[in-house]
Amino acid sequence: MGTAQDLLERAEALSHGPERLALVEDAVRAADLARDGEAGYEARKELIYSATYAGQSEKMLVAFAWCRTYLDAHPDEFGPWEQRSLTWFHKWVLIATHHFPQIPLERIRDLHADYARRVQDLGLGAGTVPYFRMSLAMHRGDLDDARVAFNLWQFARRDALSDCPACEAQAIADYHEFLGDDEGCVTQVQRMLDRHMTCSHIPHSTHGMVLPALLRLGRWDEARRHHEQGRDMVAGDPDHLTPQARHLEYLSLTDPAAAVEWYARHVGWAERTSELDDRLDFHLAGALLFQELERAGHTQTTLAVPQDVPGHRPDGRYDVRGRHAYHAAQAADLARRFDERNGLEHHTLRLERTLALGTLPRPALP
Repeated sequence: MGTAQDLLERAEALSHGPERLALVEDAVRAADLARDGEAGYEARKELIYSATYAGQSEKMLVAFAWCRTYLDAHPDEFGPWEQRSLTWFHKWVLIATHHFPQIPLERIRDLHADYARRVQDLGLGAGTVPYFRMSLAMHRGDLDDARVAFNLWQFARRDALSDCPACEAQAIADYHEFLGDDEGCVTQVQRMLDRHMTCSHIPHSTHGMVLPALLRLGRWDEARRHHEQGRDMVAGDPDHLTPQARHLEYLSLTDPAAAVEWYARHVGWAERTSELDDRLDFHLAGALLFQELERAGHTQTTLAVPQDVPGHRPDGRYDVRGRHAYHAAQAADLARRFDERNGLEHHTLRLERTLALGTLPRPALP
């Protein structure tokens, strides 16, 4: 198997994805077999990173809990910088909890409170505490708390734990869309692009997230440009399922043949991912696609989807009404689970909002 360090070096030479993640998991096992706690800690930190970028954040949550326990029990093995380093990953944990409706809301709030206490001890985080409070409020659909948190965040100073400027700018665009302010969302996105703001997820996700707002505003030409600029940035990447879903929604309304091809390319990972809010996003888009195919008079369609996709047919012929019913039912079930956990009816309404895109006036063909 090799030593943990050897395996980590091999992993770091690979792009993010299942193969790299598997090597990092082997490094964790090698460190544990050697009973080397410090090596296990370093390997699990890499696991947090690799699992996040491979779209398997459930593995990140377990690794982070282990690292947090180990660091608290062995503070003298690491310098003071390590507390700040692990607190950065704590931020990822706060977002990752949104993916899993099986994590109780009380547990999520405990993680937020623990984060707030730890960053206060570090003399940092005045802005990140309300920033992640806003993110949770938007995930739950709590409009009032999102507004309070947003205002607190806007008056706080940036520091070493703040997200990059591009991510924070994206959060402002997300906030405007959450409020129903499509114009504000689009304006913020254009400001980001004008300033050439980039990071590992920006503008990859940005081009997709702005599409529904543009469609509701009737700005179809702008939507087309964002689709064309952004689709290749996220195509085939398991860490970008939500923007893939947004591009599917756009194609469902503008180019059904391309939509079917895009759907077939990405539905396999959407069905396999354990990050259930991303799966919900794709089911919403899938329901819209087959709703629109049915409205256009199609009864069957040909799909080249992986064999592990539920309802797979060897002949590749699928009943349009049946696929619509399947995705709508899956979306409704996941939405119910999130809403029951979060105590608010927010995700259930998203199904209606997504399907309502199909009622938008379409631009006249030239």
